[in-house]
Amino acid sequence: MLSSIRVQLITVLLALIALILAQGYVARKNQEVLSKGVASASKAVIDVSIVKELERDVVDLQRNVLIFKENASKSAITRFSRLMVTINSKLDKLAEVNEHSNLQDDSNQILSRMREHLNAYQENFSQVVDARSERDNLIDQGTMSDITLLESVLDKALAKQEISPAYVEDAKVILIRTENAMLKYLMKPDMKFIKSFNDSIDALKRLPSPVNTDLQQRIERVVDRIKNDFFKLTQITQGNLFLVNVVMAGSANEFLYLSGELAKKVSNDSEVIAQRTYQIAENTQRNGELFSLFAILLAMAAALFSIFRILGPIRSITEVFNKLAEGVQISNIPGSNRKDEIGKLAKAALVFSDKNRETEKLLNEARTMNSQLENLNKVITESKVKAEQATASKSMFLANMSHEIRTPMNGILGLIELAQQQELSTSVRGYLDKAAYSGQILLSVINDILDFSKIEAGKLKIEEVSFSLHSLFDNLIAVIALRAKEKNLSVHFTVNPEIPPQVIGDPLRIAQIIMNIGNNAVKFTEQGRIDIEFDGSLNEKGNLLNLTMRITDSGIGMSAAQLDKIFKPFTQADGSTNRKYGGTGLGLAIVSQLTELMNGRLDATSTMGKGSTFVVELPLKAFKNQPGVLQNSPQLPNNSLYITESPLLPEAYCSQIQLSTTAIMSIDDAKNATTLPDHIVVDVHEFSFFRKNISWLNSLFESGKSVGLVMESAGSALQAKYDSLWKGPLIMHPFTPAQFERFVHQIITKDASYEGQHYKDEAEETALEGHILLVEDNNINQLVTGEMLTSLGLTFDLAEDGKQAVQKVENAPQYDLVLMDVQMPVMDGYEATTMLREKGFTALPIIGLSANAMKEDKQSAMDAGMNDYLTKPIKQKSLVGMLRQYLGKHV
Repeated sequence: MLSSIRVQLITVLLALIALILAQGYVARKNQEVLSKGVASASKAVIDVSIVKELERDVVDLQRNVLIFKENASKSAITRFSRLMVTINSKLDKLAEVNEHSNLQDDSNQILSRMREHLNAYQENFSQVVDARSERDNLIDQGTMSDITLLESVLDKALAKQEISPAYVEDAKVILIRTENAMLKYLMKPDMKFIKSFNDSIDALKRLPSPVNTDLQQRIERVVDRIKNDFFKLTQITQGNLFLVNVVMAGSANEFLYLSGELAKKVSNDSEVIAQRTYQIAENTQRNGELFSLFAILLAMAAALFSIFRILGPIRSITEVFNKLAEGVQISNIPGSNRKDEIGKLAKAALVFSDKNRETEKLLNEARTMNSQLENLNKVITESKVKAEQATASKSMFLANMSHEIRTPMNGILGLIELAQQQELSTSVRGYLDKAAYSGQILLSVINDILDFSKIEAGKLKIEEVSFSLHSLFDNLIAVIALRAKEKNLSVHFTVNPEIPPQVIGDPLRIAQIIMNIGNNAVKFTEQGRIDIEFDGSLNEKGNLLNLTMRITDSGIGMSAAQLDKIFKPFTQADGSTNRKYGGTGLGLAIVSQLTELMNGRLDATSTMGKGSTFVVELPLKAFKNQPGVLQNSPQLPNNSLYITESPLLPEAYCSQIQLSTTAIMSIDDAKNATTLPDHIVVDVHEFSFFRKNISWLNSLFESGKSVGLVMESAGSALQAKYDSLWKGPLIMHPFTPAQFERFVHQIITKDASYEGQHYKDEAEETALEGHILLVEDNNINQLVTGEMLTSLGLTFDLAEDGKQAVQKVENAPQYDLVLMDVQMPVMDGYEATTMLREKGFTALPIIGLSANAMKEDKQSAMDAGMNDYLTKPIKQKSLVGMLRQYLGKHV
């Protein structure tokens, strides 16, 4: 049994353990005292470190207060709060560490005073934050808004000729000086800026009074409010500066002073504890040296035993394993005849020798596999590069194809548009209308492909601009209603009266979403009705609108399997759909992708043979405190009558104009009634109803009653028939909120010609005058654009390329504007524009013409120095709108 190395080692270890236990028993009491001393020293070190961290945190606290004072940074408030939590936590630690200190009362007194100053500092900072918030609100909703209000009052008074232009000009100059003085004071609170502000506002009071007394009183009230708001602003600012620079600085300095006192106290305690610990350590060391001597002697004996019986043989076995690791074959292994663990290790070396040969074989196989993996990775890398190149080539191909298709399309559609302006027979005009419609379909296909390509490449950017929902409604109704009339479909358009009209988003892409879905509803509905609803809800702050758009049709519908495929690109519900209804299959795919890009949600439900419903939710920013799209609409008198069997007006619209649902009467009851109110709304579901009752309706109208007709959707011919037989107010589905508001005005004023004021287009008529240089290399496009310019009363010269354009402008610089094609031989439009700008023709308007419809193409034109950009095919309306900006002459 003693031949075992294990038994031998255990024996030696037991002897060492016995010696160690004896030494531990003797030194136990000394060690306990030493441990207490070390623990006390550790606590002292912790106290010192915490005090130093407190000083750094207080300095950082002051820095964040100054940062907030300068720029009102919210992050400074957050960092301030975090530092306060950290400082309080460290004060708690100090209080906990000092619980067992001999000077506990002194420490707690210092800590208590530090907490008082810290709480005062926090309360003062809260006052600073509240004061800064009050100051900002006073600026935004007080002085600045009142200055803007006063400018608006002056402009309106000037427009009504209630005040002289000289007065308005002097007042605006004074207002600008007042606003500048206020802004300078906000940047640097100096008394001279307060005086400058008061002098400016007093100068406004000293201006000659306008003739209108009410206007003068209103101006004086606004001026007094401006002055009072600025006085409050100065008081808040001065108080804030006093808090930060005097009160809070004093609290911070007192805190730092107390932390210094605490640090001195902790340092003194630490020195006393360190001296006591040093003495204990010396005693413990002397007691342990005696036992260490015995331990060394025993350890030397164990070491000699280990060298001769264990380490020597193990070293020999190690050399054997090293040789085996290097691939050297060993036949004789030392120690293999021993009966202990060394003998077993020697026998294991023999097994390792056999396994070594197997390992070499596996290593060779692994190297072969690594080589194959490297080749495979190289192939994958090459495939990735080829895929990226293919994507870039596809985008370039689509852009080039767009240009190559749009260039001849510009000629085709332009010539058709010019031909439509001529005196033509009905059949020829019909042919041209169909050709123009087919051309627009082709352009729609090209635009869908380009949009899908840009989305797929990640290059389509969602804009955020302010726009009116009224313009979106007008465009939507104009497009969808026109197509629905061709199929005699009923279209109803309903808007929640409470949603705000002015929002921030991408109006082009929102219109693209709703028009794609709406056009699909018309395309796949043969008979029945299409309902378009706009709803929405504001968040608690009133600055975010969740706009919901719902389109329901009674068309062919879809199965669940077909519904799963409609949002995939180049896919229709089934194969026959494309042949019967046409289309690229990209419309709904683009709708889905645009909705996702705008962080919205798209849902679709459908029943085979009964129709489909699409719901789109989009988050849009909104301006606060806006009235709803119909909340400012006029209201009918309380006794107004609604004649209908099934109301064509939405219930929300009726409530908005005070048309009670209890005031509904059938046509027969109305004819038999002895008296009728002065204001009457009549629903007309069919033309037969209208023809049957037109005489009675005209008699009501001629007797002085104000009668408004609400019509179901009808074709153009039938609508013309309605207009010819009825001279009173009339509105036909689908109609926008603005059209409905105008209709209610017409009923109230008994004036069917009333056009309204709020949404009426007040653009002035503009005559165009000027001489133009048309730079175009395509003969057909020269003809088309030239005819458009001639029809507008403009004269022009031609240039075949950019080089000729530069020469003509240099030789005869009498051109008022240049229409510059982008892609031309010899010299393109970008280079020609850059050269003209370099030669000093910086005031000459240059409008780019290109068949490239990408957004980056327009940006390239702007970068080259062009003033604006038109995409081919060019429509005369777009051309007129562009030229009016630069050649318009108000008449």
